[in-house]
Amino acid sequence: MKYFLTMLTFLYLLKADAQFVIKGIITDMKNEPIIGAVVQEKTNATTISGNPDVVVTSGNGTVTDFDGSYQLEVSSGSAVIEVSYLGFVTKEIQVENQVEINVMLSEDAVLLDQVVVVGYGVQKKSDVTGSISSLKAKDVEKIATPNIEQALQGKIAGVFVSPNSGEPGAGAVIRIRGTGTLNNANPLYVIDGMITYDASLVNPQDVESLEVLKDASAAAIYGSRGANGVIIITTKNGKNRKTAQVQVSSYAGTQELIKEIPMLNGTQFARAYNQFRGNNFYPNPEQFGEGTNWQREIFREAPMYNLQFSATGGSEQFSYSFSTNYFDQDGILDYTSFKRGTFRFNSEAKLNSWLKLGNNVSYAISKSQKGPNVVTGAYRMPSVLSVRDTTGDFTDPTFFGSALGNPVADQFYKNNNTANTNRLFGNLYFDATILKGLVFRSNFGFDRNSGKSKYFEPKFEVSLSQRNVNDRLTVGFGEGNNWIWEQTLTYNKEIGEHNITGLVGYTAEERLSEHFGASREGFPGTIDELLYLSAGNDTTQMNSGGAADEALVSKLFRLNYGFRSKYFLTASMRIDQSSRFTKDNRTGYFPSASLGWSLGNESFIQDLNVFDHLKLRASYGVLGNQASASTYPGSGVVVGGLYSLFSSSEILNYGATLTTIGNSDLHWETSRQTDIGVDAGFLNGRLTMELDWYNRYTYDIIAPVPIPDYVGSEGDPIVNTAEVKNTGFDIALNYRQVGTFSYNFGVNISPVKNEVMKLAQGKSEIFAAFFDGAPASKTEVGLPIGSYYGYQVDGIFQSEEEITSSAKIGGEKPGDIKFRDLNSDGVINDLDRTNLGSPIPTLTYGFNVGAEWKGIDLAIDFLGVHGNKVYNAKEVGRFAIYNWEEHVADAWTVDDPSTTEPRVTNGGHNYRVSDRFIQDGSYIRLRNVNVGYTLPSSFLSKIKLQSFRIFASGSNLWTKQKFTGYSPEFPNGTNPYEVGLDFGSYPIAKTMQLGVDVRF
Repeated sequence: MKYFLTMLTFLYLLKADAQFVIKGIITDMKNEPIIGAVVQEKTNATTISGNPDVVVTSGNGTVTDFDGSYQLEVSSGSAVIEVSYLGFVTKEIQVENQVEINVMLSEDAVLLDQVVVVGYGVQKKSDVTGSISSLKAKDVEKIATPNIEQALQGKIAGVFVSPNSGEPGAGAVIRIRGTGTLNNANPLYVIDGMITYDASLVNPQDVESLEVLKDASAAAIYGSRGANGVIIITTKNGKNRKTAQVQVSSYAGTQELIKEIPMLNGTQFARAYNQFRGNNFYPNPEQFGEGTNWQREIFREAPMYNLQFSATGGSEQFSYSFSTNYFDQDGILDYTSFKRGTFRFNSEAKLNSWLKLGNNVSYAISKSQKGPNVVTGAYRMPSVLSVRDTTGDFTDPTFFGSALGNPVADQFYKNNNTANTNRLFGNLYFDATILKGLVFRSNFGFDRNSGKSKYFEPKFEVSLSQRNVNDRLTVGFGEGNNWIWEQTLTYNKEIGEHNITGLVGYTAEERLSEHFGASREGFPGTIDELLYLSAGNDTTQMNSGGAADEALVSKLFRLNYGFRSKYFLTASMRIDQSSRFTKDNRTGYFPSASLGWSLGNESFIQDLNVFDHLKLRASYGVLGNQASASTYPGSGVVVGGLYSLFSSSEILNYGATLTTIGNSDLHWETSRQTDIGVDAGFLNGRLTMELDWYNRYTYDIIAPVPIPDYVGSEGDPIVNTAEVKNTGFDIALNYRQVGTFSYNFGVNISPVKNEVMKLAQGKSEIFAAFFDGAPASKTEVGLPIGSYYGYQVDGIFQSEEEITSSAKIGGEKPGDIKFRDLNSDGVINDLDRTNLGSPIPTLTYGFNVGAEWKGIDLAIDFLGVHGNKVYNAKEVGRFAIYNWEEHVADAWTVDDPSTTEPRVTNGGHNYRVSDRFIQDGSYIRLRNVNVGYTLPSSFLSKIKLQSFRIFASGSNLWTKQKFTGYSPEFPNGTNPYEVGLDFGSYPIAKTMQLGVDVRF
């Protein structure tokens, strides 16, 4: 018994020596606890690998709880533990018989940005040889907007973003490194591997990362669709989260008009009208006082609301991410609104050591109410008129001309206009590891969307020109079915100091769409239950419909080579075959190559002790733009449903005719791009710089060319015609300091020059944007696309003698505008019209600042453009006696002659296209402010919460601009010849929100 007890005591003491319990708290640099940090014991693996330098984890580990604390039983007091958490530098600590070990982790700025998504794969940022800019979730999720396009404003060098309008749910026009075509210049989107041109369904709060591929080396893998740049969007998943996290966030706010356009008030209008008529039609203008402010009658303060719920989690075998979002936005114009619900489920399952299955699926449903665009109507209405007359009816404004309509009446009668959309979007994939380093991926992407619209206009009459004699219902249906199937094989091999990654692939895709529309008049009532086509008069029915189908098959190749982590080469080729072109011109070849040199890894640079990293990049490649062509431009278009009467019996004959001539010789629009870049880091990673110079030359641009009318073609044939060059710089600087007080700031600057190099044979210019028969836009060689064109103002004629002795058009009177005689021939005519500036900015920029201190965080974003002009088109077209802008109050009169403002007229000489209506479009805007407070973790741990943040934010709070309109942003993205024309579009709003973000 004594011997047995002695042995038990010895074994107990041996076990006590072998098992050692440690505990502690893991915090960040701000001394805030880190929840979910991994603490693992490490063991020497000499007996496993034969290499004493190899250390692996033992499998013995734990994670920190809500207050960052942990407890772990290790093998002995001499064990080594490893503490890690995503985004922080991993630490190893010798236990050395310590019972309590507290660890502070520092953020790893390099780790947060070390991997970027590229076409058909990922790559270390340090190995990238192309021009790629990245944004993470935190960069976009704080912007209160339903679409990802507007969240990009001012964020990335070389990316110009301009909202389509302020209409609820509206997207934005994006230009990457300028406008390089006379056609569709929109970028390509790749959302979780699925290719599309429409990213409107993406909820910004679902975005994990966003990469913009700007040069040919980065975008060439997308070949015929990469010329305008590529935006890759990766949504959130649970791969990097071992413990589940549930997040609920919401905000609510209001929107209002940023500014009003200063117009003549009641008294000022009456005076101006008297001057126009040449008599005292209004003997007492002061009686009208301020009159009616029509802008205040149509605009309102409008609410907006957003609710987001998400859950993410995973393990080594399975990861998932689920989210649902509801966004509700009323417009600042009455009877406009947008509602959208989105659902997303991403998952990945590792079935065994060599096979993974995954999916990224989203579904979005939206409903919008589209009231009439009454902005221009309110701008035009004389302020001496009231909304309703003395009888309570809407005021008839046609005393001042039949082209006037009461905008409030339009809102009242024309508001039953809705559109509903449904969209199922995503992909299914599997990865199979055939051999070590050799992975086969099969990816099937789908995009199914459908929509319907319904517009009912009741019978009403405000005036003879503002009425609807018969009530009318118009409905429309449309659907699209797009799919893509990609097969890729990727091989990665390290041989000594060499690293090789190869990619080959084959893709096929098809895009189908169909639409139908119909209308009827004469309905028995106006309640919704009666508003169906079958209830209308069948003798008034009209209908239309159409469909499109196109396909693309591609082969793709890419080789990445690295040597000693210093020298890099990337070469790629994509071969596309598109059904848009005829058989002989169907195939396009799109190669690229790029080189990189990590100078920061060279000893002679390291000896300088200046750079943390330094890399030179250079690339060249060829890209295409098949989206510039219509579906089948090589084929003629025949239209049926044409009826004619022939012979004395007047028999109705059905007919068809060729309306557009095809061009079988049409081929790919192509862009050659060169990029030279430098990436550098300083001050232990706190300061980073990216600098790129680029030259983008687009040739064989596809565009319509006018032909004589006697040919009998309604539409002009599509041909390969112009050449356009964009050159510029992308400059981005970012600084970040982490500590108890953390702060950061960044700036991006992008000067660019756009120039037309060539137009079609025999054509020296393209005129567009006609006003009273005269073009306001002229595209010609040597100038930017869509440059303004007209007369230069040279003062005001003060007397008949001055008119007689000056060059003139004819018919001028004292007080009229004097135009400059540019060719000094004594006559003002078309030869005196000249370039008046460009709507394309020569400089775009953005800068941001942020700070964090003891739970308080602040983020501020600015953006701006410079060098562009805006044409105030709404002031030019006058088909009635419209109101005038406020500057007309200083108009020339005999008693008070002006040298800058002509006499009061309504159209005619003083409204010719001239620089009188062209204004500086430069501006700087406070795009977003977000300030929040996160409750301390020590308090949250008691109520089992990971994070609780309250915040306030605002968008478009301040704008400095010279343009007198609502905003100088008029992208007019569908027509590059008519950009920057203000016809009175829906203005963007100023917004303010309060919100909360809870994670548990």
